[in-house]
Amino acid sequence: MQCRRGRRSQAVSELHQRYGDFVRISPNHISIADAKAVQQIYGHKTGFLKGPFYEDMLPRLDPKLHQRKKKIVSPAFSARGLQDFEPHMSRDIRKLIDLMDERVRTSNGATRLDFNEYSNFLAFDAIGDFAFGESFGFLDRGEDYLNLIDAVDARGEALNALGHLPRVVRKFIKKFPLDPFWPQGMRGTQALSAIGTKAYFKRRDQVTTTSTLRKDLLSFLFNAKDPDTGRTLEEKEIIAESISFIVGGSDTTSTTMTNVVDIVSRDEAIQRHLQEELDGAFPGEMAAYWVPDFKAVENLPALNAVVRETMRFRPTSATGLERVTPKGGKVVAGRFLPEGTLVSVPTFNVHHNSREFEDADTFNYERWLVEDSGKLLESFVPFSVGPRACIGRNFAWMEMFKTLAALFKLFHIERVPLGDTQLREGFFVKTKECHVTLRRR
Repeated sequence: MQCRRGRRSQAVSELHQRYGDFVRISPNHISIADAKAVQQIYGHKTGFLKGPFYEDMLPRLDPKLHQRKKKIVSPAFSARGLQDFEPHMSRDIRKLIDLMDERVRTSNGATRLDFNEYSNFLAFDAIGDFAFGESFGFLDRGEDYLNLIDAVDARGEALNALGHLPRVVRKFIKKFPLDPFWPQGMRGTQALSAIGTKAYFKRRDQVTTTSTLRKDLLSFLFNAKDPDTGRTLEEKEIIAESISFIVGGSDTTSTTMTNVVDIVSRDEAIQRHLQEELDGAFPGEMAAYWVPDFKAVENLPALNAVVRETMRFRPTSATGLERVTPKGGKVVAGRFLPEGTLVSVPTFNVHHNSREFEDADTFNYERWLVEDSGKLLESFVPFSVGPRACIGRNFAWMEMFKTLAALFKLFHIERVPLGDTQLREGFFVKTKECHVTLRRR
């Protein structure tokens, strides 16, 4: 019920506040709000595997299959791979800046827009470029003409709720006629599949007509060999993988950028600190199309602090990732859990634990600027840890830093209206809107 209402992470957090670090959230599911449990459950060679929650969501529950795929695509996410892709990412970010600048210039120096919408345009175009060698064209058109964003949102909300239902109920609830939430989510799944499949075939056909295509994720999958059979991967396997990239490479990145803009645009002191740092690193007035190199901004202290604190304060993956306790049981955070027990560690509660973060429920980016702030990283897990940690975290880091640096160097951003931020929760927690007034500096 809490998942259907889009408030699972909030409900779990309230239970932990009332009952402590260990809470039974279903008959066989224990939620553990202790940072020590993160490595013990999600780390390497712990024996904890993904549980039934993921059966309708992912094509690769088998850990050996996952490791094989990860080995195949890892070169694309290497430092060299990202360096090769950066010019293409910069081009997409310039399109975002141009789109926003055009609205400012045609609105007498200031315009109001929903940054949540624009950050989605960028994130989906960037992952399209990275995965398929071509963007989806949202920034070119200034709209989501494919309705891809709505499809991904509906899919995520429905699958998140579906994963917590008994297996026997799932196949019936998907078509439940009395609640449009379920069939709408399934239509979103079908729409995403259709868009991803079309992009796949377009990219595949390019392989047969030219030999000068740049490397992208699909090029690695096209050339991959199964280590057991020596054969190339099956087409349906590559399609499923490429579709998963669309979601994994867009949702969390766009939401985090929106969260940064939402928070910073409400606080003039934070925005001034960011802009002073950027002005010091890049003196003088920048051209309207300016986008920084990642190496020039990745170590800026205030920018790092603001992004990290945003990801701590409002994690996009706030709920606990379900795992199954292995044979023989395991001791986790000092307590024994019998084999077969479902367990999870909610990121929101780890990030808001006062044992790890002083004044944990207060946004304070300066906590990351003090001398001993490195110890905070031990309890900072926005990308998870271990073999299932987000493979695209460096891609996301590069996209966020380049985009946010360009935005706050070129524009002054003011949040309107100043009411509470409205969130929606599926597999990720996302903002519903982020209306801002934008002015050139």
